[in-house]
Amino acid sequence: MPPSDITDSPLRPPPSSMTEIVDDVLSLCDAEEVSVRDMLAAFGNAGFLPALLIPAVIVVSPLSGIPILPSICGIMIFLVSIQMLGHRRHLWLPGWLLRRSVGTKGLRTAMERLHRPARWLDRHSGRRLGFLTRQPMLSLLQLACAICGLAMPLLELVPFSSSLLAAAICLMGLAMITRDGLWALVALLPVAGAITLLLTIWT
Repeated sequence: MPPSDITDSPLRPPPSSMTEIVDDVLSLCDAEEVSVRDMLAAFGNAGFLPALLIPAVIVVSPLSGIPILPSICGIMIFLVSIQMLGHRRHLWLPGWLLRRSVGTKGLRTAMERLHRPARWLDRHSGRRLGFLTRQPMLSLLQLACAICGLAMPLLELVPFSSSLLAAAICLMGLAMITRDGLWALVALLPVAGAITLLLTIWT
């Protein structure tokens, strides 16, 4: 297996909730560090959504204050989203990105703090406005995630501001997981906030 491919992981069904993703990341926090490859391998061949949501969840957390981390997560989000748009069967990420790691002490704290919000989101999700999670709208959601990921390095100039875009990606990912188009609409709010920040910074 080439170092940049994740294709030999065991099969498992796609995640059905945000809480499941947070719990699976928490389960990796026994070692001192966990790499991107380790996180993706924990989900097996469960599709692209875990690879999209893991970096988004990290940037939503206080870990977004670590220098360069939001940019790395943004690049990963962009690459995953583009491959979703291209309907690739297997995820490809560059080896240098798969080897990136984060200390599990901070990761555990961050995921524990996100556990309650994740449960709240899951409890308040349902099959609403389903047409917003089907084609052609699904491709628009994936494109929006790609644009948000690409913008994260620009927003790193303002501490924690990347979290706005990451929150939007989490909501769009949740919409895709639960087929709840309402969350796709709610995602427009943090996107609008991030655009306002970008205009304020660059004008």
